[in-house]
Amino acid sequence: MKKITFIIIIIVLIHTLVWASNSQRVLGKVLKIEKIQDVVEQETLKIEILEGKHKGKVINVTRERMEYSSFDFDLNIGDQVLMELYEDENGSLNGRFVNVWRVDKLKNLSFIFIISIILFGGLKGVLSISSLLFSAYVIVKFMVPGILKGYNIITISIFSALIIIMVSFVLIAGFTKKSLVSMLGTMGGTITAGLLAYTYSKLTSITGMADENVMFLITNMGIKLDFSSLYMCSILIGTIGATMDVSMSITTSMFEIKKQSPRIKTKDLLQSGFHIGKDIMSTMVNTLILAYAGSSMPLLIINIISDTEYIYSINSEILAMEIIRALCSSIGLVMTIPLTILIATHALK
Repeated sequence: MKKITFIIIIIVLIHTLVWASNSQRVLGKVLKIEKIQDVVEQETLKIEILEGKHKGKVINVTRERMEYSSFDFDLNIGDQVLMELYEDENGSLNGRFVNVWRVDKLKNLSFIFIISIILFGGLKGVLSISSLLFSAYVIVKFMVPGILKGYNIITISIFSALIIIMVSFVLIAGFTKKSLVSMLGTMGGTITAGLLAYTYSKLTSITGMADENVMFLITNMGIKLDFSSLYMCSILIGTIGATMDVSMSITTSMFEIKKQSPRIKTKDLLQSGFHIGKDIMSTMVNTLILAYAGSSMPLLIINIISDTEYIYSINSEILAMEIIRALCSSIGLVMTIPLTILIATHALK
């Protein structure tokens, strides 16, 4: 569910942007922790406010730590936390614990990610990061706002996917014959996955409402969308990365073969392409299925330990959604291979 979860997170962030900008949320640093045992475990935190008009002030904040919840984690002296400030009827400043502050750690991890790509890839690495940032920009600034404005979700998703594919390949490989071949192969595989997802979502009566994130949007945010189409949108966007990888790998290999053996016969080039494609397919399909299985691990555990027969578990919408997602994406990836090989062979005649 990770792709649809990502899209839903973006929708929630955009929907609450104005509210967040006007809130009294500030960062604070934990100076002292006192544990209080009660019905639920409680901690009294002495926190120094790090920003805003109350910067430098120290207040006490109570945190409830409930077992098996998203707040079941340890805090240490020096940790930064997010809290909400308010004044009581006497004008005294009080605070409410919101969450631990994770952004700085995520920034550090992102920095390691970027440096790793640049050190290994050089200029290509910089272009890859540019491609990634552009893809994120299209999703956050174009696709999600368009969905919230009521535009047709499938139409805007296809348009966004095509833009991401075209610009990404141009950034990575330039406007060359190689990038054009990769582009066409990726589009073919992605469209195949999208058509299959649309067809089988309709055939299996997928509503998209089985996802808990969707229910959060409806009950907490009051957002009403075509969640079946949003589900198909997540499959389309999720397929792009794998198909781009496969298409570029095959195209690069075939162009290199042609460069090293300019007189190679078309038949031999085609055969070499299919040999390469089969090797890539055997690993990539496994990788894709395992990635989806890994992201759905809690769901798999629930179905394994439940007394429900497997056939009935598979019939549930939540599991059917994951099966359709994994299989349609994998079929799209598989179809990318012969399409790219045939297009590359024609381009290299």
